[in-house]
Amino acid sequence: MKKQIITGMFLLFACTILPACAGLQIGGSSDSSSALAAKRHSQVRQSLDQLIAAYEAKNSRQFSDLVSDSYSGEARILATSALRDFSVYHDLSLRYTVNNITFDDTGAKAFVAITFTRSWTDIKTGRTKNETKETSLIFVAVEDIYKLQSQRGPRLFGLN
Repeated sequence: MKKQIITGMFLLFACTILPACAGLQIGGSSDSSSALAAKRHSQVRQSLDQLIAAYEAKNSRQFSDLVSDSYSGEARILATSALRDFSVYHDLSLRYTVNNITFDDTGAKAFVAITFTRSWTDIKTGRTKNETKETSLIFVAVEDIYKLQSQRGPRLFGLN
C-alpha cells in the first residue's frame, strides 16, 4: 500500500512539473527555428494569396501595396501591366500549388517556386483561355509583410 502511495505521488509530481518544463527554453529566442520557419512560410503564402485576390478582383491599390518598392524592373511597370490586364481581360483566375519556399540566411528574402493555372476571358473576342506554367517569385520582408520583389520565368502577374 505504501509503495502504491509513493508511486501515485511520483506520478502526480511528474504530471505537474513536466508540462511546466516542456515550455522552458534555456537561452536564445522564445521561438524555435521550426516555429519561426512555419511562421515565415505562412506569411509568404498569405502575401501570395492576397496578391492573387487583389489581381482577380482588379484591385490595383491592394495589388500595389503588396509589391516591393524595390521590385526588379520597377514596380510602376508591373502596376501598369496589371492595369492593362484589368482593362483587357475579364474573369481573371489564378490557382497555384507551391513547389518550394526557401529563405535566405536572415529570412528577409523568400524564394518561391510555384505551378499555376491561369484563366481569363479576352474582352475583344469573348474567348476564355487557360494555361498552366511554372514560375519563381522572390518576396522581401518589409515590416513583417512579404512583398513581391521579382518574377522569374513566366510572369504570374502582368500578361501585357
